[in-house]
Amino acid sequence: MTKKKKRSNLLLIIAIVAVLGFGGAFAYYAHDYYLWWRDGQAARENAAIAQDIFQDQMTTINDLVGTVMLLETHGHHGEGQGVSVTTMATAFSTSPLDEARARTNNSDIVAYLFIEGTNVSNVVLQGPDNAFYLYRDMFGNHNVNGSLFLDHRNSPLFDDPNTIIYGHNMNNGTMFHNLRYYMNRDFFEAHPHITVITDDRVFVYEIFSVFRTGIYFDYIQVDFEEGEFEALLTEITRRRAYDTGITATADDNILILSTCTNITEDTRIVVAARLMKIVILD
Repeated sequence: MTKKKKRSNLLLIIAIVAVLGFGGAFAYYAHDYYLWWRDGQAARENAAIAQDIFQDQMTTINDLVGTVMLLETHGHHGEGQGVSVTTMATAFSTSPLDEARARTNNSDIVAYLFIEGTNVSNVVLQGPDNAFYLYRDMFGNHNVNGSLFLDHRNSPLFDDPNTIIYGHNMNNGTMFHNLRYYMNRDFFEAHPHITVITDDRVFVYEIFSVFRTGIYFDYIQVDFEEGEFEALLTEITRRRAYDTGITATADDNILILSTCTNITEDTRIVVAARLMKIVILD
């Protein structure tokens, strides 16, 4: 065999290997993309199911909470306002959370989280640890979008000093994607409140701090020694991207919403809110 022929055969082999390699890589990434697309579709469908369950109740609850807040003459901004508690009769024969648990066959659903005017509107689950619902949906099926989930150390009654809810920042718009927009003050001013519904209570929180941070900052602390909670609030307030005009004190219960920045793996967007209103559903 001549050198020219050997070289021609070698080039042919290299070309075949390159084509096969490219084809394999293309198939791998195409399959990976399909899985992301499929899970994204499932996440949107699941959110629609949750929103359908709560649609009538949310209309009633929004009207109820809005009426209560309008009737109250004192403000909630600034320091030392405390929490207003109101008991209101409703027409709910059963908790909407019970319907959600029944339709998903999942008793881990502990609340419904709603930020009016955004796509943050979904059930909140609580697993045995903080990894369980990282890549599971409300049915318990594997899904890269995961779920909104309560820190496993927190009480599902939302009565801890610091309650944390996690969710992915998905580019398909699901879960906590909208939290990134809170870095813009205009978005905060248009959506200053977070509503959480449990079986017999509605918790209304007002946002007092929004910031980006590395995971080295322990804003997800749950158990506190004397003075630690106040120190945490001071640091959360110091880090905020802009002055919200709202101050949280050691007498407050706060809610933390935490999601990835999608800039680096170890950076987070944090939205911190203080409890301002409890409506007891009678």
